[in-house]
Amino acid sequence: MTSPVFKQLYESALSDSLDEDAVLLDIGAKDGKIASELAESIGCRAIVLDIDFDDEAAACNCDAVQAEGETMPLPDNSVDAIISNMVFEHVPDEKRLIAETARVLTDDGVFVSICPNRAWPGDGHGYPFGMPWLPKALGNRIAKPYDKQYGRGEKWYQVAYHPVWSVTVRRELSEHFDSVEFRSAELLEADLDRSNTNQRLLDTFAKPLELALASDAGERLVEAVFPTPVYVSTKPR
Repeated sequence: MTSPVFKQLYESALSDSLDEDAVLLDIGAKDGKIASELAESIGCRAIVLDIDFDDEAAACNCDAVQAEGETMPLPDNSVDAIISNMVFEHVPDEKRLIAETARVLTDDGVFVSICPNRAWPGDGHGYPFGMPWLPKALGNRIAKPYDKQYGRGEKWYQVAYHPVWSVTVRRELSEHFDSVEFRSAELLEADLDRSNTNQRLLDTFAKPLELALASDAGERLVEAVFPTPVYVSTKPR
């Protein structure tokens, strides 16, 4: 399952949009645990979609669809909510993926997306700080021993590592959704393990971040550099 705070964010964003007749889609589901736990806690049907599932996905009690997020074999307006947890950075064209989410969502549907921000030097994939900023050729040489250490294929960096900027993601979401909310501020209020490095960093900068978020200009600045931007996007009614 994803971290407890991300689960809280998903539940907070989706609780008013889903009921027992609703359909939740998880893009890049892998083991299916996120969708399975959300479906159980909210009370709805879940579909998991990925190009390759973990073995645990068979036990997630969700409908599985093996496909790319950029070309989903789902009808228009067929799901009520979509989640995407750390997926944008693994697809070559997140713009096509975002367009597909808008296509399959019902009117007034909600899309909750979380991804690493290329503006932040750490990326959560075990690479050294600064990796998202490197030219692809140099990054490929540095990545090889780390990919081997983590049991990833030798071409994983080239094929599945495409860091994205939060400002780009917001712009692309805004092309397809009526409302795009930056919700990462909720991470500051989360009750997480204080031994976690990222949480300690958030604790250290919590007060300055809260002050910055109090103004529109400050919020845009925080959004541009925040390590893990969370966006809640809604289609028009």
